[in-house]
Amino acid sequence: MSRSLTSCLSQALALFASCLSVSAAQSSTASLWPLQSYKSSSIQTPFMNVTKMGQTEPGYLFLTPKDVIRGNGYPTIYSDDGQLVWQGSSANYSALQPQMLDGEPVIALWTGYAGKGFGWGHISILNSSYDEIHRVTLNCKEQNFVTGLEPMEFDSCIDIHESQFTDNGTILVTAVNVTQANLSSVGGPKDGWIQDGLVYEIDIKTNEIVFRWSALENLDEVPLSDVYAPLGGSGVNKTDPYGYPHLNAVYKYGDDYLVSSRYMCSVFFIAPNGTLNWHLHGRTGGDFHLGIGASFCYQHDVRFESQTPERVTLSMHNNDNTDFTGATSLTTGLVLDVELQGSKKVTVKSRVWDADEPVYAQSQGSYQVLGNGHTLQDHGATPKIEEYDENGRIVMRARFGYDNTMQTYRVYRYPWVGRPSTKPSVVACPSSKSRKTAVYVSWNGATDVQSWKVLSGSQVKHTAVRNGFETTILVDGLSQKDQVVVEAVGGVIDGVRSESVTIGQGC
Repeated sequence: MSRSLTSCLSQALALFASCLSVSAAQSSTASLWPLQSYKSSSIQTPFMNVTKMGQTEPGYLFLTPKDVIRGNGYPTIYSDDGQLVWQGSSANYSALQPQMLDGEPVIALWTGYAGKGFGWGHISILNSSYDEIHRVTLNCKEQNFVTGLEPMEFDSCIDIHESQFTDNGTILVTAVNVTQANLSSVGGPKDGWIQDGLVYEIDIKTNEIVFRWSALENLDEVPLSDVYAPLGGSGVNKTDPYGYPHLNAVYKYGDDYLVSSRYMCSVFFIAPNGTLNWHLHGRTGGDFHLGIGASFCYQHDVRFESQTPERVTLSMHNNDNTDFTGATSLTTGLVLDVELQGSKKVTVKSRVWDADEPVYAQSQGSYQVLGNGHTLQDHGATPKIEEYDENGRIVMRARFGYDNTMQTYRVYRYPWVGRPSTKPSVVACPSSKSRKTAVYVSWNGATDVQSWKVLSGSQVKHTAVRNGFETTILVDGLSQKDQVVVEAVGGVIDGVRSESVTIGQGC
């Protein structure tokens, strides 16, 4: 090889390496989804990029966006146009769900220590002022839980996956107990370790346990052979237990319990005495015969749409992917008709997905039936929300992060009137370009403020229509010696005023 050619190749390789370095740096920077910040609040929140292609149903969006790169998560409410409404404090959150309790709307959400795929914590019930009014716990010691993280101790052992209320003032939750089991049937040790999945029904106000069910204690009806998850070296000790059965959704219908097992690709309908009424397996059928396209696996958020003695119609977020399978299958919102008698056939009633921007979600997600035949779908580890109309046409898509950087367990659309017990937050800054003062006002959690009044002394200096989470109001005739107060106009918290702030402070 000639010296000149060698020199050219060396220069080209150096340039290529330089380009790779620049590209990697740009990619690293670009991987961080932009956050929105405010003058009047220290809150930072992911931009919610909303695109509408049709009429959506009313209600706010409830989610727990977690930034897996920055490592923080918050319970959050957004309006339908992508504006922030409320953000709670930073912690590990899951299973956020707006519901009704004693005739009043509340928010239920899990908080605690999150492990790989499950956790140990409690359920907080928040009122419309975002104050905790109940705390649902499950005593780890009384229930003889082993976490695999000893000597760490936890006050409550409720898992991350469910927080569903019943009509009887109780809540349905899941829990995980690390315990020994014979894994030889799946190629593991006889003295192996598993994550036993449990279901509890607990009285919200007293924490009394009303119902308990264990997968391991019903191994004859919920066998290890139905698990569609490889051992992958797990199950040999209690710090890395085998993921059986990974329960991720529970709902009560009458006296019976609908339970979803992600790693068993199964839906169970359990009687009050703990026995199985029936078992629907998404790959083999279980007690049923799967029709064309009715297969599912690794699903989330299974619910009944309707129920009769002859037939049930159930909906789910059908991930059909995991971290160990890779993102190979299209994720859909799936609705199935299940014939309980006669043919025992399972047929597809509907299936929805975004054909222009398909998703291959590897974990988490939800499927919510709204009014007028609309449905809302969240894709969990893929930070994308979709709403479909009664004909299955997509009418909204919303993104709040890049793939593999932001996630949320579930998303719900729900009506809400926020009545924060705090006061509006205000900063007033003199403008360097004009004689006006820029007054920034926000009120974390308020939903129906129509406008803001800016007062100095006893005089109303300006009134402006509320514009999103933070409104900027330009006011004439103020100096840096003046103080201002901002008053909310309209809604259930009409007339509430901020503290008095001095112009220029905090700018």
